[in-house]
Amino acid sequence: MKSLLTLCCAILLIFEVNAQNIWIADNRPTAPSGSHIFADVASAITAASPGDIIHIIPSQTFYPDFTITKDSLTFFGIGFNPDKDQPNKTWVANVIIATGVFGTRISGLNVNDDLTIGNGDGSTGNIFIENGDIDRITTTTAGSPGKSLSNVVIRNCVIGFRETSLSQVINLTQETNPTSIVITNNVIMGSSTTSSGGYGSINVADAIIKNNLFLGDGSSDFAFNSVTTTTITNNIFYGRAPISDAVTGTLNNSTFTNNMSFSTGNDTFPIGSNGNTGSGNFEATDPQFVGVSVVDDWDFANDPSLSGGSAINGGNDGTDIGLTGGTIPFSITGTPLPTIRVLRLPEIIKQGDNVDATIEADGN
Repeated sequence: MKSLLTLCCAILLIFEVNAQNIWIADNRPTAPSGSHIFADVASAITAASPGDIIHIIPSQTFYPDFTITKDSLTFFGIGFNPDKDQPNKTWVANVIIATGVFGTRISGLNVNDDLTIGNGDGSTGNIFIENGDIDRITTTTAGSPGKSLSNVVIRNCVIGFRETSLSQVINLTQETNPTSIVITNNVIMGSSTTSSGGYGSINVADAIIKNNLFLGDGSSDFAFNSVTTTTITNNIFYGRAPISDAVTGTLNNSTFTNNMSFSTGNDTFPIGSNGNTGSGNFEATDPQFVGVSVVDDWDFANDPSLSGGSAINGGNDGTDIGLTGGTIPFSITGTPLPTIRVLRLPEIIKQGDNVDATIEADGN
């Protein structure tokens, strides 16, 4: 199975092209006018060409749903918890990446309902999803089992925050043949549970699941419903068990290494059954978060950093187990582009003089 770094580098190669244009979607009443500015994202997509960037401006109102119909487009919002004076976000209810589209990057966009990959027969792939508050990432049930999905990275997102329906919050196996999926450094919750045990958080195959926080209420919440041939490494299961015996699901031929479970309905990792193997896991061990509660909910005031304990430098790569470890640790703002914090200019600028300016910014 490919390493996380190899997969991320392979997918990021699709973005190493010179963008031809930058387009703006701005639905605010005060939006400026211009040939490159549109009131909705769909119009910006119509104007764009492969390799272009679309900035979706933060707003107090939702943008209309849109479908991505062209290859190699990049979409930038402002993230899920921007650290700024007017914390408007970039929201849309539903987004579809059309079947046959490759090379999509979605960064800092918040999706209230579904981000759907594929809407018919065919192949879709080379997708990078990051820095968003997204309720569900799913493939459509339309089409035939011949559909395929490949090369997907999902990182630094808060997933399943509002999920109440009976489905997984990451479901990439509906009538597809998924390959090379990376799910890393996300907060992952799940559907509301039922008397039959709920629906879990994830359906996936041929994946790397690394440095995530699976968050639940400590009762019957669980993470994996249908997972196969997957590497599960350096995750924290906090109030959300890896699996549940109360549902008809499958977890097989997967490897668990250096994960941690605490205060779940079942703190035991399913090693030694159904072809599952593993080592270095910490069962029923408190990760000692600075500020996260055992609850199936996320508060953006939470602090998922570690105050001590076995999770610090406890990962199989020598970094922390959970969100603060891995190649790119979780950002509590999810801001994909630099935000200017300080801009210093001289009080008097003479015509023709050079200007010495100081700019300080941060971003993820």
